[in-house]
Amino acid sequence: MDKGSNPPVRIDSSPGSRPGVVILKVHGPLEITNYSEFEELMRRNEAPILLVDLTDVPYIDSAVLGSMVAMHVACARNQRKYALVHANQRIQTMLTVSGVGEIIVSFPTVAQAEASLAKQSTGEKA
Repeated sequence: MDKGSNPPVRIDSSPGSRPGVVILKVHGPLEITNYSEFEELMRRNEAPILLVDLTDVPYIDSAVLGSMVAMHVACARNQRKYALVHANQRIQTMLTVSGVGEIIVSFPTVAQAEASLAKQSTGEKA
């Protein structure tokens, strides 16, 4: 596939409503031809809690799925938390069919993710 024919992806980084939370809001489909910025931002992330907002992502491909698994491993190794937020049914199905749906952390809303992960980070009971 011609690289020029793929829709561009845009990623906005912003602080969450709680201390230590960073939100990466992704706009556009994530594919092997355009996910390098996404992968780099995940790799460089040092926030205690990283939320990846997929509201505006219609689909991901297997390369991006691999990056998400790598994010899971890196966060676990470095004692940080992460979550995918607003993943649509197509993305949820891909996570399930690929067998990683049970390990990838996901929440329906940013507010739910922040509340749950902040409690886990401070040791509070959810």
